[in-house]
Amino acid sequence: MTISDWKRSIYALLALPAFAAGPRARRQLAARLVGTTVREGPPRRLASAGLALLAWPFAVLIWFLVWRIATYGLFWDEATAGASWGGPSLTGAWIVHFFCALGMVVPAMWLLRPLTAAQAGLLSGRVGTEMGVPST
Repeated sequence: MTISDWKRSIYALLALPAFAAGPRARRQLAARLVGTTVREGPPRRLASAGLALLAWPFAVLIWFLVWRIATYGLFWDEATAGASWGGPSLTGAWIVHFFCALGMVVPAMWLLRPLTAAQAGLLSGRVGTEMGVPST
């Protein structure tokens, strides 16, 4: 997991709301997090929005797990500690839950790579020009 993977996950999380916010928000988000310039056009925008819809659940999963593991001690209940994976200590439970979350975050980030790359390609005009898609 690199910094660009984390940027991709933030981009995937914010891309769908950015489509509702307008072209300026899309341009700024794509430039900051993916490093691409946006060329607008209805077919390109709609296809990219579809990819954003596919990528969004993976980004939500990643950031939910990061938040949940970072705040795991706040939800700790001594009464149910013995039934927790890795319990009865908070440290053992945190370690086990961390590795379980890591096992879900890594594949989710791996799946985000082609989705965000295709979306950035559509927005920048690098994808679809050889197939005759208008690049307005």
